[in-house]
Amino acid sequence: MASRFGTSSLHQRDARSALFDNYTGDRNRNASSSPAVGARGGYGYGYTGGSGSGAMNGSAGGGYRPATPNSKGQYSDAVLSELENQNDVEVEGISAKVKMLKDITVAIGDEIRDSSKLADIMNNSFDNTRVRLRGTMNRMLRMAQKTGVGWRVWLGFFAAVVVLFWYVWLF
Repeated sequence: MASRFGTSSLHQRDARSALFDNYTGDRNRNASSSPAVGARGGYGYGYTGGSGSGAMNGSAGGGYRPATPNSKGQYSDAVLSELENQNDVEVEGISAKVKMLKDITVAIGDEIRDSSKLADIMNNSFDNTRVRLRGTMNRMLRMAQKTGVGWRVWLGFFAAVVVLFWYVWLF
C-alpha cells in the first residue's frame, strides 16, 4: 500500500516492532529466499546464533529465528520467550506512562481543591464586603435624613471628594 505522505519510520521506534514485516505467509520457502545473515528483517535482530556460524535450530539457511508456526501451528520456545520479553518491556513502558498520568491527575486534583478553597474564601470575603457596604450605605442614609440634607447631596459631596483625591493623585 503506497502512502500518500511518503516513507516514514515513526511508527517503528525500534527493531522489535518490525517482527512480522517480511512475513509473506509462505510455509514452503527455500533457503535462498531467507534473508542474509546480519540483514534487517525477519525477526528484526539479525540473530546469528550463539556459535557465530549463522545457523540456528539445525538449519544452514538464514540467521533468523523462525517467527512462523510449525506444521502443528506451534511457535518455538525462543520465539515465545522473545515475544514475552517484548511484551514485558511494553508493559513497563505503559506502566510508566500510566504512573505519569496518575501523577498529573493527582496534581490537577490538588490544584482544583486549592482553587476551590481560594474561590470560597474570596466569595466569603466579597459577601462580607457587600454586607459592610450595605450597612455603611444605610448609616449614611440615616445620617442624611437626620441632618435634613437629601442623600443625593451627600452622594454628590462624596463624589466631589473622590474626584478631588483622584485629581491630586494623578496630577
